[in-house]
Amino acid sequence: MDSRGRRNVIIAGIVAFSLVLVAAVGTTAFFLIRKQHRDDDVAEAARVASVYTKKVSAYRSSVQSALNTRQLDDAARVKVAFDAAVAKAPTLGDAPAWGKTHSTTYLAALKSQKTLKEPYEEVSKVLDEAIVGQPFVKAANTALDVKIDSFVSERTLPDGGPIRTKLIPGFTKVLARFDKVAVPDGQETTADQVRDALKAIIKDAKRGADDLDSGRNTYISAASEYVTASNAVNTYERSLRSRLEAAVQKATADVSGQSTESAT
Repeated sequence: MDSRGRRNVIIAGIVAFSLVLVAAVGTTAFFLIRKQHRDDDVAEAARVASVYTKKVSAYRSSVQSALNTRQLDDAARVKVAFDAAVAKAPTLGDAPAWGKTHSTTYLAALKSQKTLKEPYEEVSKVLDEAIVGQPFVKAANTALDVKIDSFVSERTLPDGGPIRTKLIPGFTKVLARFDKVAVPDGQETTADQVRDALKAIIKDAKRGADDLDSGRNTYISAASEYVTASNAVNTYERSLRSRLEAAVQKATADVSGQSTESAT
């Protein structure tokens, strides 16, 4: 091979080496750019998750403010504010596909979003009961607090007339008003005990009126039935209050636990 041929071979080798080198550099650059893009996607997903987490914190505070423990005696009012606050749950924003599946922060936020309202389910359930239960308790206590003196204040009566025209109609109206009140699920027995107490005083009043008409002294009472009814109403009232407070406390504890998990 002459010198010209050797020179062409050398040049061809240099060109081939250059092409391989360019290809290698290009491939390396491609992978570097691809990795940078993926890193950027993960960072963007993490940023979106961070924004969501801050919104969740504000959301939790808003719901807790609605659950004002000093207003739990007015469940209807609390439920309106509570439902409005719960309905404003934040939504996790979208992010690049790679970032959504590779950002641990985004994945944690996604998991949190699925269970965001769970801590409030029991509170909502007990509030719904209390909306019926609280008026029921108030109506029952109001009925049981009515005294004979409210209709007949005289201690000496000539006959049973005032009892028949005032006392019996008065307690009959009390019973009718109580019958119009909604009864919470599971409290039908308590409602019946209140009715039994009112019916007992009406029945005993009829007996008393007959006694007076016959010239006999009389005493009107339904103490046993009233004690039974009052105890049942008070027991339900304490139970309802206790369960409502417990549900609020549990929701607060569950939310605090979720907040701690989100921060880690």
